[in-house]
Amino acid sequence: MTDADRTVERIDQGEWAIVVALLLAGLGLTVGSQVLVAAATLPLLYVGAAIFGTPPNATVRLSRTLSIDDDGGTVTDGGRSDDETAVSGNPGQHVSVRTTIQNTGSEPIIDLRVIDGVPEELSVTAGSPRACVTLEPLETVTLEYTLSLQRGEYVFDAATVRARDVSATVTETWAEPVEGQTELQCTPSVESVALGTATTEHTGAVPTDEGGAGIEFHSVREYEPSDPVNAIDWRRYAGSRELATVEYRAERSTHVVCVVDSRPSQFRAATTEQLPAIDLSVDAAERAFETLVDAGHPTGVARLGSGAIETIPPGTGPETAERATRLLESISNSNKQMRYYTRTSSNNSAAELITSLPGEAQVYLFSSFVDDEPLELIEGLCTRGYPVRIISPDVTDGDDSATKLEGLDRDTRLARARATGARVVDWSLERPLRLVLADAIGEVKHR
Repeated sequence: MTDADRTVERIDQGEWAIVVALLLAGLGLTVGSQVLVAAATLPLLYVGAAIFGTPPNATVRLSRTLSIDDDGGTVTDGGRSDDETAVSGNPGQHVSVRTTIQNTGSEPIIDLRVIDGVPEELSVTAGSPRACVTLEPLETVTLEYTLSLQRGEYVFDAATVRARDVSATVTETWAEPVEGQTELQCTPSVESVALGTATTEHTGAVPTDEGGAGIEFHSVREYEPSDPVNAIDWRRYAGSRELATVEYRAERSTHVVCVVDSRPSQFRAATTEQLPAIDLSVDAAERAFETLVDAGHPTGVARLGSGAIETIPPGTGPETAERATRLLESISNSNKQMRYYTRTSSNNSAAELITSLPGEAQVYLFSSFVDDEPLELIEGLCTRGYPVRIISPDVTDGDDSATKLEGLDRDTRLARARATGARVVDWSLERPLRLVLADAIGEVKHR
């Protein structure tokens, strides 16, 4: 850090001290008190320090460590990317930040103030990223605070440091780089996602009840001239001299459409410190989409909102992944842009969404079910034979009476959704998303 990078400011020129000195001197001369006249020189010393004082020329060193608080309340080092300065975690997890400040100079720093460079998008849920201390040479102090993670990648800025001289009239301010970890990443993927059995005609990894190419035995049938040689049951031929063909359980790919409820009702959260339902739904949809595409299953994304329906048709290519990512990001950003809550009807949107779905598809709906609108969509999908999975983050887990009543209404809606034949996973926010998705996506029946 060079002197040119530091800003020196004289915050007090001592005008008030001159006035006090003149009043004391005048009063002393009037009453003939030598003590008052002598006291009039003390404010002038402050004036001299304010005018001729020099910057404190403090030197400090800062280092930062980041760690993820797991569900049990203990602290772990968090996931590491290839860059050792980055730490990764899941949305809603808490990040413990420890920033150590050391006076590396040979003189005490009487008044040192530090503000850590917290990313603006992340909120501080405990502690404070600010410090105001006095440090002796080589003495250290540690800032400790907690952040709540959201989707995205974040970089810490340099810390803002300000030092004052003994008279507190001259300040020196600069941006001090912080050693250690500087990046937070919140874009994890699901380790595994179970698949249902609603399939297409394309070969894939989902077992079916049909015979064909595969690895699991299905049945034996009469031989046909077009059958490959390696499908012939040679053991039967050796015993009876009759040709027969072995068929295996056919494995086919499945189409999946992840539907995210982005209506204004989804912008609420269980508490001010937790993520809103729409952010939880977007993260769950994104992680399921990535895993299904990586496994070779055509997967799409649809947005159920108060306006026009937005859909990305199922696919596995990079273009589909890019479009899906952009749509999910726009859904997440809509929460930050919404200034007010409005109750809207999505009946037309639900009908439009149903008509836009491919003929053979599994539908995963991500919604908090804090109102009745998603039921119209579920009933329409199940009536048309679409296998439906519901992943519903619970944002009604509160202690007040009003929230408890909303929770009872939500339970009733989920029960009605189950009655239509949909599989419902009630997502308690205390459960890791990995386990929620494992429960949510199970065996479904053929249409």
